[in-house]
Amino acid sequence: MRGTDWLAWHRQYQDPDSRFSRRLAALQRQLRPVLDRAPPGPITVVSPCAGQGDDLLGVLAEHPRRHDVVARLIELDPRNAEIARSIARELGLAGISVLEADAGLSDAYLGAVPASLVILAGFFSYLDEADLARTVASLPQLCAGGAIVVWARGRARSNTRSQIRSLFQRAGFVEIACEDVERPELHVGVERFAGVPAPLEPGRRIFTFREPGVRRRSRLLRALGRLWRQAGGTKTGEVRPQSPSNTSSSSGRRARGASSRTRSASGSESGLPR
Repeated sequence: MRGTDWLAWHRQYQDPDSRFSRRLAALQRQLRPVLDRAPPGPITVVSPCAGQGDDLLGVLAEHPRRHDVVARLIELDPRNAEIARSIARELGLAGISVLEADAGLSDAYLGAVPASLVILAGFFSYLDEADLARTVASLPQLCAGGAIVVWARGRARSNTRSQIRSLFQRAGFVEIACEDVERPELHVGVERFAGVPAPLEPGRRIFTFREPGVRRRSRLLRALGRLWRQAGGTKTGEVRPQSPSNTSSSSGRRARGASSRTRSASGSESGLPR
């Protein structure tokens, strides 16, 4: 199966009226006060599936704490990773690093955590239920005490806002802000970590990013399996439908930056929520 061209996919954010651009604007509205309220000193940030990094970089372009931010953006697609690096250089943000790696592996966070801000934007929709639960449950390994997590969730047929909030509560988080965009399809949440940080476990898979086509096929096969079981299960000589193997993808969803800045013709996309 041919994979998604994530560089081309990001061009959707060139439309300021798209739902992705509106989600990015909401995400940035929540990120700005988090940076405003951060205590003096370095602000450590991690952003998995960062795309071209515009959720964070778009805010930092004009933020007074821009040089206090020490961030690692994790992105698998080399083209998007290079665009993020280029934007950071153009903005003079020496504290921004971009790691070209699979953000679903815990080793990608070595040396960057515990963080005071974790941005999860644009990729929750690409995780199955088990991986989403494992990702949220793993956040105490990424967060310092009192850290803030900003997350965004797009069109959800499963894992509704209330279900995701329950996962955060179980992981020791308290909701401090939220915003619905085009209710109920787009949601941005802000959580404060009130639990006890845990050491990062290296060599562990946290989640697997799934291509859109793979997710649709998985849902279809699960539905067929339920119908099969309701009909009494398999008969002699018949084979029960099998789920496809997990498939990794190149990056998480991101939205295009809303702040004004000059950059090359290649354009850019976001980073928090995914």
